[in-house]
Amino acid sequence: MLAVAAAAITFGSTLAMPDVAVAAAEGGVVCGTYEANSKITRSEVLARSRTWISARVPYSQSDCFGNKYGAYRTDCSGFVSMAWGLRISYTTHILEQVAHRIDWEDLRPGDALNDRENHVALFIGWADAAKTRPIVREQAGPDGSRPVQRVWSASTARRYVPLRYNNILEAGGGGGTTSETPVTDKLVVSAGPQISNTGQQRLEIFTRDTDGTIAMNFHKSSRWNGWQQLGPELFAGDPVALMNPQTKLVEVFARGTDDKIYRRVDGKWLALGDTAVAGEPTLFWNDKTKAVEVLARGADGLLLRFTDRWAPVGDRKIEGNPAVADKDVYARSADGKLVKWDGTTWADQGDKKIVSDPSVAVDQVFVRTESGSVEQYAAGVWKSLGGKGTGAPSAVFNSTTGSIDVVQLGEGGVVEHSRATDGGWSPWAKLGTTKVSGTPTAMYHAQTKTVEVFARTDDGELIRRFYKEKAGWSQWARLGDKAGS
Repeated sequence: MLAVAAAAITFGSTLAMPDVAVAAAEGGVVCGTYEANSKITRSEVLARSRTWISARVPYSQSDCFGNKYGAYRTDCSGFVSMAWGLRISYTTHILEQVAHRIDWEDLRPGDALNDRENHVALFIGWADAAKTRPIVREQAGPDGSRPVQRVWSASTARRYVPLRYNNILEAGGGGGTTSETPVTDKLVVSAGPQISNTGQQRLEIFTRDTDGTIAMNFHKSSRWNGWQQLGPELFAGDPVALMNPQTKLVEVFARGTDDKIYRRVDGKWLALGDTAVAGEPTLFWNDKTKAVEVLARGADGLLLRFTDRWAPVGDRKIEGNPAVADKDVYARSADGKLVKWDGTTWADQGDKKIVSDPSVAVDQVFVRTESGSVEQYAAGVWKSLGGKGTGAPSAVFNSTTGSIDVVQLGEGGVVEHSRATDGGWSPWAKLGTTKVSGTPTAMYHAQTKTVEVFARTDDGELIRRFYKEKAGWSQWARLGDKAGS
């Protein structure tokens, strides 16, 4: 974090100045200064804003926070200035120098809601079909509070003026959104053994049975449909799935007994080339090519990437399976360090020794160290979540609340949970007394707005537990007679 000491006067949101450069010269906190106000797309605005939510930047009118997008003042208008890519940290009083007023019905993700005397927030979408309760991201006080995504009431919203940044670039020529459901900005196209199938409005899970075949089950309308075998083929690895956001079809991949990666297409399993791999497939959505891409550790330890063929990603040898955060790939190197591939080179992310595969929630990375504790890594900063467990942690971002949840296999074989709150990370809490084997996995289910946790009992059965705001945690429940492997 780039911190700048407070000057003689605070640089509050109600400071009336013709330009923030003048205000800074007269005693306000000075953060980054850039050549010009950026021309920026809505997706870029939303991506930039997520970085402060992920980094949990504490509110202050007298501090700056710096990351790859620059250094900006850590109050409400500094947050919006950063998201819009402004040349300096503007105030609520003068945001209309770089933005213009729009009608409420015209609001789109990346616009702002401004009360020039008090506060400004970034508009994300609507929480209701009547378009009265906006979903916002905001850096709101008091000092030390973290940026959040939440829903405003209609009465709160109407105190604000809708603004559109003058340099916003409308993808494809613009036009308003017609969605009557909350606009989420597609934080992450998640992949894993369990996924939220938003096309079919259901929770889907995939598993490898004891006989080596792949099976799936889905939950919809408060009931499970039952297990269905996906062909007679045998596999050596566990399946991974991803819902293609373009086709709305679920794509399933798994490592066969011949160590080739197979994809399920039109009811058949087809190999991705003839290359044998050592790791399990990691899936990610390439928004530039509009395609699902696959990563896997090769037999020689190099990371491989499949587009139309397998090709090595750099020359760094890795262990285990990688994770993808936005455009970056994180992995555990052969010498036990967290390394990142940025599209050009592999780079060590510090000297901390890690013993697990990475898990990613938005752009935050979670790993386990030699001591057994879980460590969080973001924007060049390491933070310990404490605890003591085994295996890889599993992290998930709750796009409704803006919080991050992490689960792990704790001491004694019991699943433990920690959550990011306004006061920092909550202590690890045991999710009941049920003992499990292997690493638990967590995911966010968009339809029910629940954090879902899956694990296996000692006798191999899949069990599930979920968390819903206000209702709290459910009990563990078995998912049928498929034992898995």
